[in-house]
Amino acid sequence: MQGFIYHNPTKIIFGNGAIEKIGEITAPVAKKVLYLYGKNSIKENGIYETTIKSLRKAEVEVVEYGGVKANPVLSHTREGIKLARREKVEAIVAVGGGSVIDEGKAIAAGVVADHDVWKFYDGSGTTVKTALPILTVLTMSATGTEMNGGTVITNEDTKQKIGIMSPRLQPLTSILDPTTLYSVSTEQTAYGAVDAITHLLESYFTKEDTYTPIQDRYAEGIIKTLVEITPKIQVCPTDCSCRASFMWAATLAWNGLAPSGVGAWNAPNHLIGHSMSALYDTPHGASLSITLSGWLPWYAEQNENNKKQLLQFGKAIFDTTTVEDTIEHFRDWCRLIKSPTKLSDIGVDESGLVQIAKNIGENAPLWGLPQYTAEFCESILRRCK
Repeated sequence: MQGFIYHNPTKIIFGNGAIEKIGEITAPVAKKVLYLYGKNSIKENGIYETTIKSLRKAEVEVVEYGGVKANPVLSHTREGIKLARREKVEAIVAVGGGSVIDEGKAIAAGVVADHDVWKFYDGSGTTVKTALPILTVLTMSATGTEMNGGTVITNEDTKQKIGIMSPRLQPLTSILDPTTLYSVSTEQTAYGAVDAITHLLESYFTKEDTYTPIQDRYAEGIIKTLVEITPKIQVCPTDCSCRASFMWAATLAWNGLAPSGVGAWNAPNHLIGHSMSALYDTPHGASLSITLSGWLPWYAEQNENNKKQLLQFGKAIFDTTTVEDTIEHFRDWCRLIKSPTKLSDIGVDESGLVQIAKNIGENAPLWGLPQYTAEFCESILRRCK
């Protein structure tokens, strides 16, 4: 195990009915907030009414800003920054899934910056020095952004989907109420599960240290749980026990614990998936199930350590004994939950494949993966056909 520093300051309030606490936890932090959300789903399922009522009861003034896209975009973020500055809000309350919270973090950083918010993302070396306080009410589990300092934004003009990490973007408090997931569709539940699993698999497969039994068991336990319960949730969306386990599993998948002690690691599947989303607006989880379907066979072919790790994964999750069976069982599980495994599933043809590979190659240096050239990525993507 390698040396590391782990610090996670986000307070989690977990449980049925927890969303009613948003007012009392916000009032000591700010008297005027930007209330950020996506489309109208929170108004249809009662989350909007409950949270607004709680904030008003606590005498917190609310400036509403809706319309966050599933892949949050820079133009909407910039408008949010303008609104937050004009209204002189003191904090961000993000009510939604990973996209809403990610844009909330970008707004929180951009409001107090003396430059355009994209400079945090464009690889220029500009870092977040300060940000408005961020509080979240999670309504869709997937990204783990409710308990980390990460944020991902898409620049529509440059066709770049880029993420950054900063401890200053760590939410102060996140409310995790499993009942908010009841209305999440079977499709989005599938994509959330794949996203959470991929967060764990990135460091699991690319780690520098080849002997990390604690981290391996941690990842395998969460992945096995998600593999088992996701189909159950799709059949019974209001199974509170499964929803609660799903919600906490996704948070634990990307709160910094899994890679602690594994040494250097990287995120090639997210790199590839982000380009799919930037060019085709592919749901994040869908892009990852496609990417993994092609990347895993390549990974196993590189060396014996990789093959051994993939076999360990297969034995722990699917009780398989060969690389081929492990990969096919993973694909079968994705198909079971209806998450795509081929580029053709999302309408990408040969020219689209080349376009995605080119986009990946252009952005790979920002991810510390210059070896992921357009030519190399074409070879990976062809395994996804």
